[in-house]
Order: sequence, then C-alpha cells, then structure tokens
Amino acid sequence: MSDLRERSYDYFWNSNSDRYYDAESMGDWLRPFFKNGVFNGQMQVTANDDMSVTVAAGYGYINGKHRHFLIPTTLDIETASGTLNRIDSVILRRDDTERRIYLFIQKGGNAANPVPPALVRTGTIYDLKLADIYIAAGTVAITQAEITDTRMNASVCGWVAATVTQIDFTQIQAQFDSYFTAYKKNISDQYQIYIAAIHSFEDQAQEAYDLMIQAFNAYAEQQEAAFEAWISEQESDFETWSGGQQSTFEQWRQNQESAFNNWYLTNTGNWAQEFQDWFDGIREQLDHDVAGHLQNEIEALNNIIYTGKVPANLVTTDGDRLVTKSGDQLICFWTLKTSETCNCPANNN
Repeated sequence: MSDLRERSYDYFWNSNSDRYYDAESMGDWLRPFFKNGVFNGQMQVTANDDMSVTVAAGYGYINGKHRHFLIPTTLDIETASGTLNRIDSVILRRDDTERRIYLFIQKGGNAANPVPPALVRTGTIYDLKLADIYIAAGTVAITQAEITDTRMNASVCGWVAATVTQIDFTQIQAQFDSYFTAYKKNISDQYQIYIAAIHSFEDQAQEAYDLMIQAFNAYAEQQEAAFEAWISEQESDFETWSGGQQSTFEQWRQNQESAFNNWYLTNTGNWAQEFQDWFDGIREQLDHDVAGHLQNEIEALNNIIYTGKVPANLVTTDGDRLVTKSGDQLICFWTLKTSETCNCPANNN
C-alpha cells in the first residue's frame, strides 16, 4: 500500500507487483538535482536577416524533464505592423497535456512602447524564455541587434546547473545564532555590571578627591595664617631693632658732628688769627695794590670759611668760560655743608 506522506524513488526490483514507476516518477526523481534552463552555451537564438530566427541545437531542462534538440530549429515571425512596434519572445515550453517540450514564437502586443508577453507557468504548462525580439513598425528583416538573449536570466530561463551548490547551514546557523544571542546578552549584562562598578568607583574616587581638596585647602589656610603671623612678627622685631639701631646711629652721628664742629670751630678760629697776625706783619712791606688784592683774597677765603660757600667759574666741557652778553664771567657757589652753618667769630681787624 502506498504511503501518501512520502514518495520513494529508490527503484527497487518489482516483486509481486509491489513497485510501480511512471514518467512522473522519473521527473520527480531528477527535479531536486538540477535547476531549470538550457545547458551552458546551447540553444542560442540568431537572426537570419529575414522574418525568421534560428535556435541552435542543445538540451533544455524543465522540472525533471528535458529535451535534446539534435539540430537547429528555425522559427518564423509574423509580419510587422505598419504603424506600431511589438516584442515577440522565443519560448521553450513544457506542456504536460500534450506531453512534449517544444519551441515556438510567442507574439507580443502592438504598441508605441511595447513590452514582452508574459510567461505561462500555471497548471500543465511551464515556459522558459530564450530571447526577446524587437520588431519595429514596418520591419521586413530581423537583425541580431533586435535580439536580446535572456538565457542567462535565471528568473525567465537560466543555465542548467546542480541545485546543491553549497551545504545548507541554516539549522546550524540558527543554533549558533541562538547561542550567540544568549552569549551577547550575558556579555552585555556583565558589561553593564562592570560599567555600574566603574561609575561607583568614580563616585567614590570623586568623594575622596573632594575630601582631599578640602583637607588641603584647610591646611593651606592654616599655613598661610601661620606665615602671615610669622611675617608680622618679623616685621615688628625688625622695626624694633631698626628703631634702636637708628637711634644709636643718630646719637653717634650727633656726637661725631658735635666733636667735629668743636674741633673745626676751635682750629679755624686759631688759623684765622694766626693768618691775620702774619698778614698784619707783612702788610706794611707790600705796595698798596698788592696789599689790596691780597686783602680781597683773604676776605674771599674768610667768606668760604664762615659761610661754607665756594665760588667757581662756569665753563663748558671743552674748558671755555661761560660769560654774559656783556662779557661778565658766570660763576656758581658750592656749599660746604656740616650739621649747622659755620659761624666762626668775625675778625675785628
């Protein structure tokens, strides 16, 4: 009894009429091994420079059944429209009703912008398209330029090839994808835990850093206050010491100046008296002009001694004397300065 859940094409020997095989059995057996189409390089459509085309010899395979065209096949094309264009198709058809595979021209519709006729793949008919032929209005001969080869287009024809071109890893891929999805989720969860730990560490580090900054600022303020206090103390000590030194120096300076003044006043008075006595002794021996000139010089020296002012002629850097417009010599006075102006006793002579 036949099991409708499966078909067996193991082709065992028939025993007591328990094995039945038909044409469909053979086709069904071949179907999983090959793709529909024509064999590579075979059944090309070429123009004949008239209103016909030729299909080269070769094999055509459709859903487990094939036909071998031993010689080229010539197909006629209907006369072109005088005003409109059309596209005809060269068809390799499997017709299970007629139980054959054959070639024919499928005529397209006339139009200003024509499209190829649709393929028939329903019921007992399955079409493969080998080529499209563009037939312009008024065409009387088909050239190769009007023929579009569609054998390599797998959606309308294609080359016959093995259906198993690579191992199907779909189930293995699905299992791997499931494992990898779970793995990614696990990794993602661990990563989130790691990121949370990092953020927690960042918060702890920031808190510790803030505390360290606060401690440092407090320490810096303490040190700054201590330094300011030390500076203030040093300034106070220096001012105290400096005041004492200044007072001591001022007392020493006054003592030295007083001693000098006493020595200077005593000696200059003696020197002036001695000089005056000497001058009085020789004055009678000098003529009147010389005596007068010498007296002037003495008076000038006395003025220097008593006033502390020394006259000096003004000259240029080249040594030339500076004079007024009237020819008078310009002079200046240098002041000899002590703590007080020298007030020597005036000479009554």
